[in-house]
Amino acid sequence: MLRCIVVFIEIIFSYLLQSSVFVYFELANVVPDILLILVVSTAFFKGQNAGLLTGLFAGLLMDFCIGDYLGIFAILYMVIGYFNGYAAKIFDREDYLLPLGLIGVSELVYGFLYYVFFVLLHGRLNLFYFFGRVILPRIIYTILVAVLLYKFFQSIHLLLLRFEYRRRR
Repeated sequence: MLRCIVVFIEIIFSYLLQSSVFVYFELANVVPDILLILVVSTAFFKGQNAGLLTGLFAGLLMDFCIGDYLGIFAILYMVIGYFNGYAAKIFDREDYLLPLGLIGVSELVYGFLYYVFFVLLHGRLNLFYFFGRVILPRIIYTILVAVLLYKFFQSIHLLLLRFEYRRRR
């Protein structure tokens, strides 16, 4: 129960940080995706189900606040959270470069799916222009911000693991 409350607070914090603070720090007209960093880090620490649920609630928050269609962002974040949850079973949680790589790949997948759902369906077919102007700068900016925020989310997850371990004893 405590973990659900903390993840909910993390989602709200990440959304507010993304939509109110980083708007003033735009680089190349893009803002980093803080919610994606949260979804990937949660999936990397807790697995597929936690990544899926975190992606669902983060995506629904995005849908309610800025989405034109209900459920598109939820599906995008759920898919990203679920597939990044596989890394929790395979790789060491103390690794620092792998989650940054997962965040970069997830941002690439998110950008491509965003292009398909929101740009391509509106009749704009220039993928290379969209990749160069939006997807690539967003990947770079999100990874740079993830260097700082991933450690923050990692420390929260480690504190929760310690608390849960002490409660079980």
